[in-house]
Amino acid sequence: MKNILGYDQIESLLRILSGIIGFIFLMMGLGFLILPEVFATALFFADTARAVGINSLRGDFGALFLGMSFFCLLGVFSAHRWSLLVPIVFLTLVILGRLTSFVVDDLPVVMAGTLVSELMFLTVLILSVISYSFSSRAQKSPPALKTVFSLRFLVVLGILIIVVAGAFTASRQIGMRLWDSIATSRIAKQSLFEQLPDGLHVCLAGTGAPLPDPKRKGVCTIVLAGKHLFIVDSGPGSTLNLELMRVPLGDIEAVLLTHMHSDHIGGLGELMLKAWTGGARTEPLRIIGPEGVGRVVQGFNHAYFLDAGFRFAHHGPTVANLEGAGGTPETIEVLDETKGTVVFQTGDLKVTAFLVDHRPAEPAFGYRFDYKGRSVVISGDTLPCESLRRQAEGVDLLLCEALQPEMLRVINHASNMSGQKVVAKVTTDILTYHTFPEEAARIARDANVRRLVLFHIIPPTPMAFFNSAFLGDSKDYYDGPITVGVDGMLFSMAPNTTKICKKWLLQ
Repeated sequence: MKNILGYDQIESLLRILSGIIGFIFLMMGLGFLILPEVFATALFFADTARAVGINSLRGDFGALFLGMSFFCLLGVFSAHRWSLLVPIVFLTLVILGRLTSFVVDDLPVVMAGTLVSELMFLTVLILSVISYSFSSRAQKSPPALKTVFSLRFLVVLGILIIVVAGAFTASRQIGMRLWDSIATSRIAKQSLFEQLPDGLHVCLAGTGAPLPDPKRKGVCTIVLAGKHLFIVDSGPGSTLNLELMRVPLGDIEAVLLTHMHSDHIGGLGELMLKAWTGGARTEPLRIIGPEGVGRVVQGFNHAYFLDAGFRFAHHGPTVANLEGAGGTPETIEVLDETKGTVVFQTGDLKVTAFLVDHRPAEPAFGYRFDYKGRSVVISGDTLPCESLRRQAEGVDLLLCEALQPEMLRVINHASNMSGQKVVAKVTTDILTYHTFPEEAARIARDANVRRLVLFHIIPPTPMAFFNSAFLGDSKDYYDGPITVGVDGMLFSMAPNTTKICKKWLLQ
């Protein structure tokens, strides 16, 4: 019978196919281990820029595919063909999970292709095991198989199925109980900013630019010096990140604006509103900036005037005291072009504004913060200029905006070829008033900066894999650490030391 049906030949073919599947798993496992964002993007994963996301991709998905590859190839290239049962089990669970997502999560139909591939892999592996059991080369099945098909195991499996089905049936009740626990713990949880030790802390709440970037909000930087909390610029959407990072908005000492481009002020109205109602402020938020700040702040005050009235009528003065609504502008009138102008000083803290070159947007400022022997300079938008190098002299941290010209020229060329003249014009013009990564590196080198962090990233890069291309030749000019900023990065500097610690506040 075996000779008529050619079981050995069928078994050999399926062995080859199983080996191919094993190699596919191997490549996918290595891909997730080495280039997690590339493979995650290809498989429709969402934002993978966060540290925890990348860690999970490398660890979880790398282990999954490498593990399935190991047992596939072990079963193919050794006498232990029953090892194929391991990837069979994992694929079965993956398929069950995906089918559940189709039912529960309304998963996009585009994922059906992945499901079909997994079903094909599972079918081949099952047929390979079945054919092997009829083969003349078949070894005795492992004791694990007897366990799987025993009555006790099937009873336990049935109970698990009932429990899972019951959980889905009672999802409303379970969800409310979980929500009660999670919401209570979140409300009671102390903000990280309230737990930070004394020192100078700098957090990137927004590292984007006007070109749309799904991973980055508009430019916004948090500076916490001891108990003094400042926000530098308020780009579109950045207030959402401030809230997600549990920044105590009601405690903001002042908002410092570098210049009046929309990508630096677009979130100011929302920030003033949230700082008012979130902290029950009794006086308007101080907004400090260059000439024109009064017009901008008053514009937002007018825009939110009706909203403020509605909130007062609904919540009363305990939450929405009208005396604390909106913002109060303060114009930096005179700047010493060599030393800058101190705009805030108390005890161990000094905040200095200095002119940078972002013409025709002028005046445009950068800011330097000095606190207990630690220092940071935030460049604002600028061409490389002597004032920036001078202010950055010896600082621990230089936050410098960065535009990668070669990557931008690719967008410019594609825009010209596709007839998108506006995009082509903009991507040509902005080359003339921003700093390139290599230029930022030279400034950091010449100023003896301890660490360089790039933000206001142009053009937007979809994943960290492109960071090397974005940096270009920067590391040839500066041998200190260079970081391409991502929303949620926190840099902490303890007083009178040289150490800079990095954490992530958006997971």
